[in-house]
Amino acid sequence: MVGVGRVFIWLKTSDPYRIDQSSRLEGMSWRHWCGTDYLGRDVYTRIVYGTFSSLVITIIVLVSVLTISLLLGGGAGLLGGVFDLLVMTFTDILLSVPSLLLALVFAGIFANTIVTVMIALMISWSGKYIRYIRHLVLDLKKEEFVCLAPLRGSLGKHTLMVHILPNLFTELFSLVISDIGKLLLSISGLSFLGIGIQPPMPELGTILYDGKMYFFVAPWLFIFPGIVLSSIVLLTQAFSHQFSERKE
Repeated sequence: MVGVGRVFIWLKTSDPYRIDQSSRLEGMSWRHWCGTDYLGRDVYTRIVYGTFSSLVITIIVLVSVLTISLLLGGGAGLLGGVFDLLVMTFTDILLSVPSLLLALVFAGIFANTIVTVMIALMISWSGKYIRYIRHLVLDLKKEEFVCLAPLRGSLGKHTLMVHILPNLFTELFSLVISDIGKLLLSISGLSFLGIGIQPPMPELGTILYDGKMYFFVAPWLFIFPGIVLSSIVLLTQAFSHQFSERKE
């Protein structure tokens, strides 16, 4: 992550917050590769920083979702019984509430900040992962290499760490890669609606939000961040599809 951050910082052309009224709404040029916005800020620089911000938030949310889901879904699959029933009831409740609606409710009840939105997304996105991980664990428990593991002296934590978790991560990898684009789109969509990240902080959704009043005057304010956002979503979907095909 630090290395990626250094690359993004190296790519910057100016301060993303720097206002230059004399250069407002300028088109593409050698000085401003993607033009400027209504305050004269360099759009290219804001897209670079905004993409990095969006990806960092997306990864933090996904890692948190995976941690929660591995504990609850894995525990439900391994332990079963009452714990399994309680976890699956909780999961059904999560799956019945759309993530956008939960984010709106959280923003209304608590402060309208990115932390609030991240918590809402962590909760809402955990549902499908908990259910998926539970099913994976139940399927893995039936596999011969897991059933015969005690005969080789592999018991308890050793079976979990050596035989179950590695296979879980292999199955989850494709889903996680695919959801990077989907989650980033959700975060940017909420920012565009004014929920979560607020201007002037550069983020793909807030950049689109800042430019919505100038669509016909300065279309580059929409075109370039839209291309970046669409490209990330398409690339993650394509990579996930390729990985799934190779695995099969």
